[in-house]
Amino acid sequence: MNFKENLEEYLPKEFVDSLIDSMQKDRTNSLVLNTNKISNEKFEKLFPQVIKNSLIKNAYFYDKNVYDFGKSFYFNNGLFYIMDTASMLTSFLMPINDGDNVLDMCAAPGGKTIFLALKNRNINIISNDLSYERSLILSSNIEKMGLDNVIVCSNTINTLEIYYKTTFDKIILDAPCSGSAMFRKNSEMESDWNYNKVLKCSYEQSSLLDQAANMLKPGGIISYSTCSFSYEEDEKIIIDFLNKHKEFKTIKLPDNKSFYRGKNLPDSIHIFPNIFEGEGQFICQLKKDGVLEANNKINVTKKFNEYGFKYQERINDKLYVFNNDLNLKHLTIIRKGLLIGDYKKDILIPSFHYAHYLSSKDSIALNDDEIKKYLHGEELTKETNLKTGFYPVSYQSINLGFVHVVGNKLKNLYPKGLRH
Repeated sequence: MNFKENLEEYLPKEFVDSLIDSMQKDRTNSLVLNTNKISNEKFEKLFPQVIKNSLIKNAYFYDKNVYDFGKSFYFNNGLFYIMDTASMLTSFLMPINDGDNVLDMCAAPGGKTIFLALKNRNINIISNDLSYERSLILSSNIEKMGLDNVIVCSNTINTLEIYYKTTFDKIILDAPCSGSAMFRKNSEMESDWNYNKVLKCSYEQSSLLDQAANMLKPGGIISYSTCSFSYEEDEKIIIDFLNKHKEFKTIKLPDNKSFYRGKNLPDSIHIFPNIFEGEGQFICQLKKDGVLEANNKINVTKKFNEYGFKYQERINDKLYVFNNDLNLKHLTIIRKGLLIGDYKKDILIPSFHYAHYLSSKDSIALNDDEIKKYLHGEELTKETNLKTGFYPVSYQSINLGFVHVVGNKLKNLYPKGLRH
């Protein structure tokens, strides 16, 4: 069975023709803004040709020929995260309450985690990926965005299921799939597609969803999504799951003229590029029977320790702070919340992550010439009248990293991997 025949098994032929035609066109480009760092007004003034997304708050479309945002210092310093608009919808539509413990099961490279963390600072996210290498990319993205409410880990789902039964209020399962919604982004995905791959992915997706059900609290919600257009990976997974798990019901997702609803599972939605400005996604939310007991809400304005968090922990000369009350000892952790810095001979060297978490209010402002030198990794000379110590530096009220001030010398601590 080829791709077109697979689609025609559940979609009208005319719609399939339109969908396949749209998949030959250029992909869309979009991003979500980090409003902890920059306002919508300032971003739109800096980049007047971006187009605001009318559906998703703080999301924008852009022309890559006009703004190559992936190569800009704004991207490297976490002012926005580049992700497909269709992919944003999973987190955008997820109902979230203060104090929720959220698991992102297959999280790398981190878009859905990042969108949720930006959406609500008062939640705790366990962001997991089986691949250690991909988890490092996820961790780097969390660092650039300056997020403090994410624990990044790399564990098997079997390990999570053993130790975290009925633990999470919300779970995101963006399941590994055959990737037909990625054809415009990556031509290799199209050449790699075959029906056997669909069936293999379907088997894995069903198993993952069963495991998610075991880790969800009564009254909690699972958001199941794929970037596949195949019925076997989308509606069929949910219908089979509901037949096995009578304690679950679907949640009807909002109506929108750009959402496609299949007749067999009308509460869920398909995002197709012939009717939606994005690459594609299938999304279904599942609610478990019972009443969800609220967790203690995090008060981000309350000062617990000197950094304002409930917990701090030194791990291999790294100092982390976090608010997550869960038992984390069973996790293979890569980033345990906010990295304050690294100890070197008992001196705490503040981190790039911490610089991007802090406000630029008390930073050392750099001018146009100084920022070029700083991003290049050069030492700066500047009269500051500051005591010897570590201070964040900023440009246009955007924190970049730290310097070590000694007199009028500013030793550069910008990460070597980002210097240019």
